[in-house]
Amino acid sequence: MQDLDSTRLQTPDRRFWTPVRVLLLLLVVPAVWIAVSQRSAKYADTDVAAARDRLRAAAFASVQNGELQREDGAVYAVDVTQLATFAAMSNDRALYNPLREIILTQLLVERVPGDPAHGMVAWRYRPNPPEGELQQDASGTTEALRAAEALWHGSEAFGLDEDRATVALILDAYARHAARDNGTWMIRNYFNLHPDIYNFITNSFLVDYDPDLLTTVIEAGLEGKEDWDQVVAESAKLIDNAQTPAGLLHQMIRPEVATVMPHLVGDGLYSANGIEQLSNVLTVAERCARTNPAVSQRVLEFARDRMPQLRLYYHADTGRRLRGEQDTWAGVETWAPLLRLAVKLDDRRTAEVATRRVIGQSSGLPEYDGPDRMYRLGEALLALEYAMEYAENGSGPDP
Repeated sequence: MQDLDSTRLQTPDRRFWTPVRVLLLLLVVPAVWIAVSQRSAKYADTDVAAARDRLRAAAFASVQNGELQREDGAVYAVDVTQLATFAAMSNDRALYNPLREIILTQLLVERVPGDPAHGMVAWRYRPNPPEGELQQDASGTTEALRAAEALWHGSEAFGLDEDRATVALILDAYARHAARDNGTWMIRNYFNLHPDIYNFITNSFLVDYDPDLLTTVIEAGLEGKEDWDQVVAESAKLIDNAQTPAGLLHQMIRPEVATVMPHLVGDGLYSANGIEQLSNVLTVAERCARTNPAVSQRVLEFARDRMPQLRLYYHADTGRRLRGEQDTWAGVETWAPLLRLAVKLDDRRTAEVATRRVIGQSSGLPEYDGPDRMYRLGEALLALEYAMEYAENGSGPDP
């Protein structure tokens, strides 16, 4: 039988913080921390040029391979035009040319002069539509603005003076969407191109407005047949009226609703279910930073006060985040317009945070196969172009 002392010597020491273990932890923990940080610090990468070049290569490959159709078989104008704007701003002629060709030959609605649809931009087109469906089924007003923006920057970057006339044609067609209903001026959301219908829809969304773009082309001397100055003034007034107490913007514009609920919706501006999508609000704010700087600043402050924990949806009037399944984290669709807005309003801190988020959240886009892949690539690339210009020159690209 072993004596007591011998037994004690053979019993394992169950104390955790022994000198040897402390030493091992001091050696191992830093190494583990570095390894974990390298794997999870997707928001720490600040190499904007490298991130942009990687995304650009992915977008270029998709364009070259004709991989622009979404799951429904259509090519969406917003995917093409935003990417084309990036290509023009970055002087990337190889990427710009095929996108410009799509805008001019597939998305531009060409009718005889005097036809109300002449010069409109289709919100999408189907290369091989099913029987009974049109290649171009409706105009898009947001899409018209994005197409005009892309062609405008392309004409400036590459000396394509002939495209200036097309920009004027598109903006005139966009202006023809204007109407006044129950005292509220608005740009009607779309024109139905089906020959049996062929008329304007009666509602509008706030993302259908871009007074800054119109101001830019007017100042550059471009002229159209429609009164663009009035469109700018009315757009700016509408955006002012769309502000919510929390600093967000109502997106729905349906004046006819005021006929049944005049005390609740006033002039027909409201939020669906009282909820706003922050990405839409930021998109509007970045495109009225010149004409409505106070509005844009309030929106920027709303997002900045909630960084870095931005959500996609908020209650329009109170600014509270949603609860439950709809409490979605903001993605690149939100951080990208926030980055551009921060650059336009010279908010360096917000721009730096948003830049890291855009880089991190777009890192998987080259392999991403979701239906909105090209849209997200365009959003991210355009935002990173702004970030690069801001870092180099202290301001964003020329408007």
